[in-house]
Amino acid sequence: MTYFNYTVKPHHAHRIYVRTTEDKGHFHVIKGFTRNVNGNSFDKHVHRFQGITSFENNHYHRYYGITGPAIPLPDGSHYHEFNERTYFNYDEPLDIQHGGVWYAADDKPKHDHRFKGRTIDRIGVDPFFYENRKKED
Repeated sequence: MTYFNYTVKPHHAHRIYVRTTEDKGHFHVIKGFTRNVNGNSFDKHVHRFQGITSFENNHYHRYYGITGPAIPLPDGSHYHEFNERTYFNYDEPLDIQHGGVWYAADDKPKHDHRFKGRTIDRIGVDPFFYENRKKED
């Protein structure tokens, strides 16, 4: 018999890997992890995440976000969906050595990118909790 203790909320995080929309002739890749929280598949917990995109067209973008609530899967695990946008960066990259985000006082044209997807994998979980949630009658 399979059971699930709804009161146990193990610590864990999730991986994120998604491609942004293409704007101004380029896109970026977002690859990272959510922050660790205690939660299970049924408590509607969310995760925060942040980072910088891949370096494309001589720049990158910062991003910050919060996932939607946990969505249960048949095996007792779960995933989260997200729909966010990057912070702005200039349409024409500045002539600086390492690229990145650097805002000047003038009003140069800027752009951002949208990204959406779902988390993949659970990481940092307590193996005892997941290995022992099934018991034989």
